[in-house]
Amino acid sequence: MAGRVAEGIKMKIAVSACMLGEPCRYDGASKPVEVVGALKATHDLVPVCPEVAGGLPIPHPPCEIVTAERALRVIDAQGADQTDAFLAGARQVVELVKNEGCNLAILKAKSPSCGCGRIYDGTFSNTLVPGYGVAARLLRGEGIRAISEELLSACLQAAEAHGHGHKPPVLASSAQECPALVTERLVLRPLAESDAPDVFAYCCDSDVGADAGWPAHRSEADALDFIRTAGAAPHVFGVFERLNTDETGNVSCEQPAVLSANELPPTGPCIGSVGLIPDPQRRNPDCLMLGYALAKPAWGRGLMTEAAREVIRYGFEELGLPLITCTHYTFNNRSRRVIEKCGFMREGTLHGGEATPDGLMQDLALYSLAASAWQEAAGDNCFAPGA
Repeated sequence: MAGRVAEGIKMKIAVSACMLGEPCRYDGASKPVEVVGALKATHDLVPVCPEVAGGLPIPHPPCEIVTAERALRVIDAQGADQTDAFLAGARQVVELVKNEGCNLAILKAKSPSCGCGRIYDGTFSNTLVPGYGVAARLLRGEGIRAISEELLSACLQAAEAHGHGHKPPVLASSAQECPALVTERLVLRPLAESDAPDVFAYCCDSDVGADAGWPAHRSEADALDFIRTAGAAPHVFGVFERLNTDETGNVSCEQPAVLSANELPPTGPCIGSVGLIPDPQRRNPDCLMLGYALAKPAWGRGLMTEAAREVIRYGFEELGLPLITCTHYTFNNRSRRVIEKCGFMREGTLHGGEATPDGLMQDLALYSLAASAWQEAAGDNCFAPGA
């Protein structure tokens, strides 16, 4: 996982140039998008236009991908084949985006170059079908997430609805840029180096590490290394139990404290970690994998299920993910119960999936949860991106 992002370094994001006001659309116009242009203040935007890069003149006849054919073919409204130009431009954009170090691209919806999720079907009848533009396809193939301005707006709206008062998570490039999440009994917040003693206290337990797939920590230095590396990746949180004071001054965790929206509840020490990380089994930049570990004294109280459910909500609503996955060793029934309670569906078993710290190859039970299934189960309680 990525380490810390240097303070003051702006995240680089590739953006369709027409949304930044450049007159590079097929009709010679621009298509400024306010929420995209506003990112200039906080991010380093890299303008891209695959069609200009591919040598197409501006203006030119409108083009569409013939989606009824399995082989890629792009034609214009006059029937001329423009596939080579679209491919050449897309390849140049991929090279530029990789050289600039962008891990996210915000691309113009429905475009035959930049469309993300829906494109016109090649009949020039204004018919939209599931699909991706040529440049968006190549970027995704390189592991670079490509989203439309429509999905960006939905994610920003979801983040605002939850009142984090923080950088929108979909634009975060490190844990420290992510918000804290609060549930009935827990606070999930980015780990700090000062949490190292607490992290070591539960990570030194061999039963915790063995079930999660990493060796038990031997010193606080191991915990500090975890916080600076895996714990610094975006969407990774420490788990802290809320502490509330009753009328006698005694600390209790029975009921949530009544606090202002800008104040985090008081907590005890860090008792675990939870987050969404890249799934090593899938080449899908729109999918993240749920991972977690919990201190043994906290087992059996439903705390990790509570934490996982909030992180799943965060992933679907605030990151706009269409899919979240999860795995566990087939011998780990505690993890299986958490995963099942969160609504994941069992996909199967990956035999000899990975080695545990003792060097033995272990089978992995594979699970996934689609955003559509989560939204259906959550009903009125969910904030569906794009809805």
